[in-house]
Amino acid sequence: MKSCERWSTARSIEVKYGLRLMHEGDPRGQSIQASARIVDFDPKQGGLYYSRYTSGGLIRFNLDEESPIGPMRHIDSPYKKESYFLRLCKAVNFLSVKIGCSDVGYPIHVYGTIIVRDSIDERCVYHFRRDSDNCQLISSEAESLILTGPKRGLALAGDIYVETDLKMKDDLVQDRELSKGLIIIRGTPARLFEKGYTSATKSLATRLSTVDVYYSVVDRALEGTIAVEVVLGSFHGRITANTANMRNELVLYDSKEADAMTVDNCGDLKLLRHVVCVYVKDLLMIAAQTSDGKSERISFSPRINDKAEGPLVVGGTELRVKICWSVMNP
Repeated sequence: MKSCERWSTARSIEVKYGLRLMHEGDPRGQSIQASARIVDFDPKQGGLYYSRYTSGGLIRFNLDEESPIGPMRHIDSPYKKESYFLRLCKAVNFLSVKIGCSDVGYPIHVYGTIIVRDSIDERCVYHFRRDSDNCQLISSEAESLILTGPKRGLALAGDIYVETDLKMKDDLVQDRELSKGLIIIRGTPARLFEKGYTSATKSLATRLSTVDVYYSVVDRALEGTIAVEVVLGSFHGRITANTANMRNELVLYDSKEADAMTVDNCGDLKLLRHVVCVYVKDLLMIAAQTSDGKSERISFSPRINDKAEGPLVVGGTELRVKICWSVMNP
């Protein structure tokens, strides 16, 4: 029996079992029927497994609904800077996602989605979303997927769930599933004694690959929402973010990947990522590097529910970096 046939059989068994319980008046029947739609089969997962989030009430919960919550939702709230410090929640920054192992080798053309759910509303927050007409070429295990999220800070009050649904485009045969499954990052109760930043990696082996997710847990975090405006000249290059205590760089902008390069003083750059979570006692550094190697940076101190901006001059280009700091507690 092929894997797809086992998956279909397992799902059918779950549905029939749920129906039987419903006919018998057992309240578990509806829940079992609802969960049958996310039952999957993969030998790498030991057989049957749940490929999506299961903690919500699946009877009425829409697994595909995107989170309506954006950044800066508490920017105008009357939190006191001094008194609120100890109550700031932990957060997570996703540093990179790599196809660490491919059963079909490299290069591969990847499309699909990576979504993250947190305890703020448990809805989808996209980090990677491409259709088959806009694949990303991955040439080696060292190359990261180009992340374009999150659109808001991710609070780690409860567990965080990462769902992969990646496919491989193949012009010779039908497109194949590359990764489909769930990674869980445990929340605050398991991290009471972690301070500052804690970096870690979690891996998911399914289908034709092993996906490696690199992330950093941030203690007492503020959400920083970043905008970059071209004031003078043109900008071709990369803009990155890191902190004094988190050396990993997050790529905010890369003119090679941007939908449209900014070639003159025409306003805000369209950033790949515009939100980063920072420890409240740390220092955020935004660096701009031009395509000819010139580099400069600007630093910002996190401040509860505050705004700041400043000039960043690199080569013949003047940029203005703006940031809004917000509490993100659920």
